Amino acid sequence: MSNQVVSFDYVLTAKGGKVIDASAKGKPLIFISGLGQIIPGLETVLLGMQPLEKKTVTIEAKEAYGIHDAGLIYKVDRSKLPNPEIKIGDMFEVGQGDQYSPVTITAINGDEVTLDGNHPLAGEDLTFAVEIVEKRPATAEEIAHGHVHGAGGCHH
Repeated sequence: MSNQVVSFDYVLTAKGGKVIDASAKGKPLIFISGLGQIIPGLETVLLGMQPLEKKTVTIEAKEAYGIHDAGLIYKVDRSKLPNPEIKIGDMFEVGQGDQYSPVTITAINGDEVTLDGNHPLAGEDLTFAVEIVEKRPATAEEIAHGHVHGAGGCHH
């Protein structure tokens, strides 16, 4: 059942029940299935649900933001960074041409800076409390554009 427009409310929690993120009241998250717009494990669950159905589900790391990969952690000289004013937790993109990846500064030791290319939630099993607000087939235009169109069609 790909290419469905799915609107859903959610509360995302990590281990210990700490709330990481949630949809705003009256503003569900909306995506088109089959386009890789949300994590794969959650998409699979949502496609199996009906409008107004509620469910709490835990998505394993490998079906969420992936397993933590030590190969994506590396050290660089501070002079290689785009901004000399840095602190732990800063995020930016590295790469060249059209190949860029986000990284997070995880340690600073003098001029040596440790960068982590893993998603901040990599390696984490995530628990979602979800409720389907609406489901419908995506239009050909929405699929071609790669996003959901609002009332009255496309406005870009």
